[in-house]
Amino acid sequence: MRAAALPRLARFLASHPLVRRDPFGAAARLLRWQAIARRGGTLDAPWVHGPAGLVRLRLKRGLSSATACWYAGLTDPAEMGFVLQALRADDRMVDVGANVGVYAALAAGAVGARVLALEPAAETLPDLQAMIALNGIEDRVDIRAVAAGAAAGMLRFTAGRGTTNRVAPDGTAEVPVATLDGLCAGAPPLLLKVDVEGAEPDVLAGAAALLAGDALQAAILETAGATDAAIEGTMRAAGFAPFAHDPFRRLLTPMPGPARPNTLYLRDAGFWQARIATAPEIRVFGRPL
Repeated sequence: MRAAALPRLARFLASHPLVRRDPFGAAARLLRWQAIARRGGTLDAPWVHGPAGLVRLRLKRGLSSATACWYAGLTDPAEMGFVLQALRADDRMVDVGANVGVYAALAAGAVGARVLALEPAAETLPDLQAMIALNGIEDRVDIRAVAAGAAAGMLRFTAGRGTTNRVAPDGTAEVPVATLDGLCAGAPPLLLKVDVEGAEPDVLAGAAALLAGDALQAAILETAGATDAAIEGTMRAAGFAPFAHDPFRRLLTPMPGPARPNTLYLRDAGFWQARIATAPEIRVFGRPL
């Protein structure tokens, strides 16, 4: 671990609710992984247990999203907790910007949902495939090496940045683009998750029919600041409103606007509140969520 990263990691762990519940467990996991990583090793370990089974987490150097989950339990407890508590077996979810597959593995492995996982970065795709294979959920996760956008075609993508590659006009790689309307025709999801480093408005522009339909009832969208107004306008116009989710009290609370770094948008909050309240027990590193 680089010394420059230590203050940021310390702030992340000190403010994380799951770490505060089990500080010694988090410290033990951190030390264990640092010892393995320094030797260039990898780690496959039990992570989250839900009604559909146990999800294992795969770590190797450079997989920042998986490493954060290893340290803290759930990197984004509100959003990941929503996936775990709100979805049921065979519900459909689309994961745009699936990265190494932590969300897809939780939805399909712990809950039994069916996931369409989109990840266009060639450097990241093998790690996504490995996470899904590790958990034996290939039959529930459909991986597509495409980006979601406003229109089908091709776009430029960065290369050489591992799990942080993104859409960029000066990118050295070229990746195929499809619209969510095209990808989801005939099988619309109940939940949409989009984390594409600021390209969320383009993804939503290609999902006009999906947003206008009745099947999609929830979306977890990265709201990093510059695109908030566009995202908020699109989602409000489609009948969605922003909510905060407390996975520990199993409570949804309306919000006046977007949150950081992600926002949960819902239709019919009563439907989701009832699902969350009656969700089976979820355990993260053996402890109930």
